[in-house]
Amino acid sequence: MTRYLHAIFAVIMTSVFLLPSCAPRRAEIELDTAAVDAARLLSMVRERTSRVSTLEGRGTLSFESPEFGGTASFELSLRKPDSLLVIFEGPFGIDVGTLFLSREKYVVYSSMENLVVTGVPRTRAIRTVIPFDLSVDQILNAFSGGVEIPDVIDPIRAYHIEGDRFLVSIRCGDRVCSYWIDNTNLQVTKYEVREEDGSLFLQATSAAFTEEGEASAPRRIVVTFPQKERQVSVYYTSLTLNPPNPSFAYSLPTDARTILR
Repeated sequence: MTRYLHAIFAVIMTSVFLLPSCAPRRAEIELDTAAVDAARLLSMVRERTSRVSTLEGRGTLSFESPEFGGTASFELSLRKPDSLLVIFEGPFGIDVGTLFLSREKYVVYSSMENLVVTGVPRTRAIRTVIPFDLSVDQILNAFSGGVEIPDVIDPIRAYHIEGDRFLVSIRCGDRVCSYWIDNTNLQVTKYEVREEDGSLFLQATSAAFTEEGEASAPRRIVVTFPQKERQVSVYYTSLTLNPPNPSFAYSLPTDARTILR
């Protein structure tokens, strides 16, 4: 697949690991590991995520890699647990690409090539246009502000205070995942994934949280893949949490070439 589709999907790679949670900005727990055990803390963060059911936003995405880089504007609509639409624009409002994802299908359109790629959203099929193995749930959870914390926690690898945040490390498959959690609002503000040998696979940070009722999400996200020398930055200029009727309408050129996966 060409670099244009990879750039479009860079925002997906980012969101899978940006891991914002949802919470009111008020003191929740004392910054003390004795105040709450690690498993309970992660469960509280996971519970905050359920407070966002729909999302609408606009912003800019910047992507840097050894091969190419660039910036595009995007507009996003999300409804948990089954619908996502992201429309990308270039300078002067020129369409760059479209992503639609549901449980039944995915559609990716690149205006640079006038090409549509569509199919059933299985991980293997999505892998043909995204240079990472991602499931539908990972993509939907990411854009909805979900934090990838498993329901069953393996033995805690580390749990202590670092600066003004909790730091919890757990086993995640063949890697180790670490979460830096702000105790005043139970937000994951930093996330790392390391290989068995300790090398850094991914680092993500989130900041500038916006709030609506008892839900919140970050407006600034930076994700770095050191081994691949890639970095993705997302900045929301507007972000609406739990809008009642997000739109998932999109159109594609009738003369676009189509590939079925």
